[in-house]
Amino acid sequence: MEFDRESLSKHDGKEGREALVAVDGKVYDVTGNRLWKNGAHMNRHQAGTDLTEAIAASPHGRDVLVKIKEKGTLAKEKAEKPPFLPDWLVQFMEDYPFFKRHPHPMVVHFPMAIFIIAPLFLAWYYLITPSQGLLDAVFYLYILGTLSLPAAIGTGILAWLVNYSGKPNPLIIRKTIFSILLLIFDIVIMTALIVEPDILQNPSGMNLIVPALVFFCLPVVLLIGEHGGKLVFPVLKSK
Repeated sequence: MEFDRESLSKHDGKEGREALVAVDGKVYDVTGNRLWKNGAHMNRHQAGTDLTEAIAASPHGRDVLVKIKEKGTLAKEKAEKPPFLPDWLVQFMEDYPFFKRHPHPMVVHFPMAIFIIAPLFLAWYYLITPSQGLLDAVFYLYILGTLSLPAAIGTGILAWLVNYSGKPNPLIIRKTIFSILLLIFDIVIMTALIVEPDILQNPSGMNLIVPALVFFCLPVVLLIGEHGGKLVFPVLKSK
């Protein structure tokens, strides 16, 4: 039996429907499998979809498919070219699939950690120990943040174009907006620290904006992380 992507999507394992998944052009029946309760695997992968790329990045690999019944084949469809990307880059990522998904998660954790630690160090300075070393740490953390954040945003946009064809996705759009907002805060803070190195010691008046932005980076980066978590591990409603 041959399935196209539309017919495959109807076998999502919900409300008593069959749970089918496709891998490497073959369609497998995971209905009733204890690891696919209500059509969801590990609260991350949904039945009714092509999981070829997902299984390539999984810890178990394709060997687990040997024990699963084949249901048919997945009809070949012309791949949709990601928008705004040159042909040579698309071909490069086809030849080396690693660059489709992995660069963003590899770099995104650096600015995430930096913009969480910096406000905690500043709070420590104001509330516990007014040590110059803490302010120096904040300064150098923001240097690292300024270097790593553009890479995280760039690889995130690339992953969106490649893996989601640049299609509107509320989570990705909000995550991108928050990331750009974080970058603006970072530039303002970094500029202030360079122009006036002691601005965080005893801020007053307009200078209070700088420590306020440092602290405001914390909820912004947490929102970015929360949105990224929902993309990687979507919250699926149980029946």
